[in-house]
Amino acid sequence: MKQLSDCSANNPFIQTRSLLAHLKPKWMKLLLDYRCNVSSLCFFFPPDLLAVPKHPYAAMENWGLSVFVEQKILLDAEVSSSSYKMELTMVVVHEICHQWFGDLVTPVWWEDVWLKEGFAHFFEYVGTDFLFPKWNMEKQRFLTDVLHEVMLLDGLSSSHPISQEVERATDIDRVFDWIAYKKGAALIRMLANVMGQPLFQKGLNVRTRLRCRPGNEAASVLVNPFILLPFQAMRSEGRDIDIGEMMDRWTLQMGYPVITVSKNQSEQLLTHYITVSQEHFLYGEEVRKNTRSGGLNDSAWQVPLTVAVGNSSSVCLESLLWINNRTETHRIGQMDDNTWLLGNVNQTGYFRVNYDLHNWKLLMQQLHTNPQIISVGNRAGLIDDAFNLARAGYLPQGIPLQLIGYLPEETSFLPWHAASRALYQLDKLLDRTDEYRLFSDYVLKQVASRYHQMGWPTNGPGSEGSVLKASYQTEELQRELIMLACSFGNKQCHRQAVAYISDWISSNKNRIPPNIRDIVYCTGVSLMDEDVWEFIWMKFHSTSAVSEKKILLEALTCSDNSFLLNRLLNLSLTSDLVPEQDVIDVIIHVGRNPQGRNLAWKYFREKWDVLNARYGEALFMNSKLISGVTEFLNTERELNELKEFIEVSGVGAGPALPRALEIVEGNVRWHRLHRRQFYQWLRKPPSSTFG
Repeated sequence: MKQLSDCSANNPFIQTRSLLAHLKPKWMKLLLDYRCNVSSLCFFFPPDLLAVPKHPYAAMENWGLSVFVEQKILLDAEVSSSSYKMELTMVVVHEICHQWFGDLVTPVWWEDVWLKEGFAHFFEYVGTDFLFPKWNMEKQRFLTDVLHEVMLLDGLSSSHPISQEVERATDIDRVFDWIAYKKGAALIRMLANVMGQPLFQKGLNVRTRLRCRPGNEAASVLVNPFILLPFQAMRSEGRDIDIGEMMDRWTLQMGYPVITVSKNQSEQLLTHYITVSQEHFLYGEEVRKNTRSGGLNDSAWQVPLTVAVGNSSSVCLESLLWINNRTETHRIGQMDDNTWLLGNVNQTGYFRVNYDLHNWKLLMQQLHTNPQIISVGNRAGLIDDAFNLARAGYLPQGIPLQLIGYLPEETSFLPWHAASRALYQLDKLLDRTDEYRLFSDYVLKQVASRYHQMGWPTNGPGSEGSVLKASYQTEELQRELIMLACSFGNKQCHRQAVAYISDWISSNKNRIPPNIRDIVYCTGVSLMDEDVWEFIWMKFHSTSAVSEKKILLEALTCSDNSFLLNRLLNLSLTSDLVPEQDVIDVIIHVGRNPQGRNLAWKYFREKWDVLNARYGEALFMNSKLISGVTEFLNTERELNELKEFIEVSGVGAGPALPRALEIVEGNVRWHRLHRRQFYQWLRKPPSSTFG
């Protein structure tokens, strides 16, 4: 990386350089292994990395000089959290990946942008995993941050195939979205697991040797090189698998299936067979009826379904089944009434799995009695699938709530992270309802014992200096529990946060552990008086650490004071006090605050012309803003306001506004169809909530 400033020890550029000095040699070795033999004709020159104060994108992989906005590369090891270090590492790895997937070999046309972005996004997890194995990026964090997140978008009827036609220059921006990045990565990961890592790596080796010199490729090149290998047809369970045909099903049609697995109830096929069916997963029963009548997505997917058979003490059997039709019957082994089925083992496939209610009950009993029998990835997957299946109307509302009743016994970060994401989704829907306290009390009940057991981190001087020594899983579980406890109103959590802020103000020494500073700042601002807001505002302007500036600014949006929130919104857009790239985050975070929701929504509509002119050309910016201020809307009045806004001002926003409209319609529909059932379950006495 180029040194752009003075050589003082506190220079954040030097801090970043020391991290990259560790990253680059190991990362080069990993990609050389994947790309081609060192002795081949492929050559790679590692890029210099440049931090700039203002940039329309997070980073850009220019050949030889990758450019990053400051927040995505500058690291102050004394104040940056482990999550920030992880994010920085992944952005750097992503852009270095693009030196192969994007710069050395480029898609032949824009419709295949997902190839370069999907590979770079997938390998940023593989590469970070290689550098820091304790972070468990590819097998664990990928699930919650990529797979679960993109399936939320791809379950909408306003989604689109990953490969999109591009006929005009104005079409280009829309192909750069999370479907291209995250779905692309998820499909590549699924393919790698279907083929097996050795064959997948060998195929990529052949592919990149064929393209050693800079050039272009079409999507078909992803699979065609495998024809050159001696094992040109994959055989699994006695079947020839055409990888090209399989991937076409996933890339040329939108969305993904929900796979329903159940024991066969036929008297002739009682103990050895299962019935498997697939249908296009979409949120909302009404939406599914309309799309069926419209003929959307008539073709089935070719699904690599792994199925485990287990009981209370062990997993007895695991099989790979290829599902090609709407409904199929498969023989998998001996089962009885106490045998449970588990689909999509370790969540390597890009689909949701549903079961009959008896099997859900068996899985819940397993989690409550001995959760370790089910892998940590599948525990997280069961939670995410259950909440989303219930939200879409495939399951009763009580099933996911029953499922997470085991969480007080959960010791791993990933299932807690999956649960917290689902609970925050519900919180958006419920935080303005009359019976909200029923929900918040239920969440606090699940969190209490593990939160008190984990406690709060200590801030040992100098203990944050080495990325390599970070005990990421423990730190992140502790952080997740503190965030849930403070967000949903745990009094002890509130007292601890206030004590930290008070100590900082009185001593002018920030002794708050970096990994939880954002939680403490936000909690303190929400609970304490205006003087604390002014103190945080002052610290925001005086600090030079970009990661610290970010969380201080976001903390200012947590106030319950409407005057302060309005002041912050106006200062952000009309002054130089807030960096231009942070204005969108201010508006979004004010909207996340129940006290600021109406302010942010009103401000967004009033300032739309200014915001659209400033951010409309920057990838992801407009989409991020629109989704951020609308995803919390859930009343008929707010839905009508959104429709009116789209009709009057929605020109030029691309697909973001139709997607926002569908999400808000879904929020309103959930309230109409499911809120009553949801609260009825929460009102049950604890002794009757399971079974």
